[in-house]
Amino acid sequence: MDVLVIMQEPVLPGCFLRAKAIGLMPMIDQGEKDDKIIAVCADDPEYRHFNDINELPPHRLAEIRRFFEDYELDKKNENKEVEVEEFLPASDAFEAIRRSMKLYAEGVVEALRQ
Repeated sequence: MDVLVIMQEPVLPGCFLRAKAIGLMPMIDQGEKDDKIIAVCADDPEYRHFNDINELPPHRLAEIRRFFEDYELDKKNENKEVEVEEFLPASDAFEAIRRSMKLYAEGVVEALRQ
């Protein structure tokens, strides 16, 4: 599961920080579902008060959308289709996280059985 954490300070990919999910960006990448969780850093004084994606300024949402459209196309270095759908509220992000956690737990149990 991919998470974009909005914050003021730059960080390295894969680092640990406290984040709060505020929305879900449904995305189709080369015909496959590739949803992104949008979160804010829970310790960032500028962003920690946001609780839902619709509280962000419209221009910030447009920047996020454009980033993923460009990033996915550039990553593939081809003319593949990437479709970013409408942003969904925090409740949808929480449900996606729960589903991912369940799938992960099922995978761990299955691996232990083998």
